[in-house]
Amino acid sequence: MKHSNPILRHLYEYGMITLGCAIYALSFNWFFSPNNISMGGFTGVAQILNRLLPILPVGITSIVLNIPLFAVGVRKQGVRILISSLFAMALGSLMIDAMAAVHTFQPMDPLLSSVYGGVLLGVSMGIMLTVGATTGGTELLARLLKYKFKSLSIGRLCLTVDVIVICLYAVPFRNVNNALYGIIAMYISSLAMDTVVYGSINAKLAYIISQ
Repeated sequence: MKHSNPILRHLYEYGMITLGCAIYALSFNWFFSPNNISMGGFTGVAQILNRLLPILPVGITSIVLNIPLFAVGVRKQGVRILISSLFAMALGSLMIDAMAAVHTFQPMDPLLSSVYGGVLLGVSMGIMLTVGATTGGTELLARLLKYKFKSLSIGRLCLTVDVIVICLYAVPFRNVNNALYGIIAMYISSLAMDTVVYGSINAKLAYIISQ
């Protein structure tokens, strides 16, 4: 949706970012955190550090980890483009901590958590990417890697980085099953993200060979 009025356009963009951040925080606190399933990316790294040092909140730690990546992103994409991503990263991280302080979700079946958590996560990131923003971490790294690997979708690039983090996640939690559930969640999120960003692209090709 495009607005000719710049004020309305910015309100729309930041409204979508806020919506995406709310869904992002909800997916983490409802499906990932209570079931010890990693989201991958820098949030997943923050989960690992929180496990080792419980005094470190996931949201704030994620912000600190994103600072070096944003510094690289500014040089590659410019300050103006990354302002919205900086807002999304800060808001999403603060929403995670705020939501966790208000309500504690109970654990559920890990397969359901990975499926529905992956859908919500992918939708949230896709919404933000459609207005040129990310929550930092994997999504921002994927946008930077996209310059080099142009044939790969953003969802596939995110999936590759996330799987690496999830494999590391299994070490401190000592639970291979949860890591495997995390990979399922990240695969589903990559599909949901690509669907939101690129749309549902289905094509069929038929060859008719005759004289």
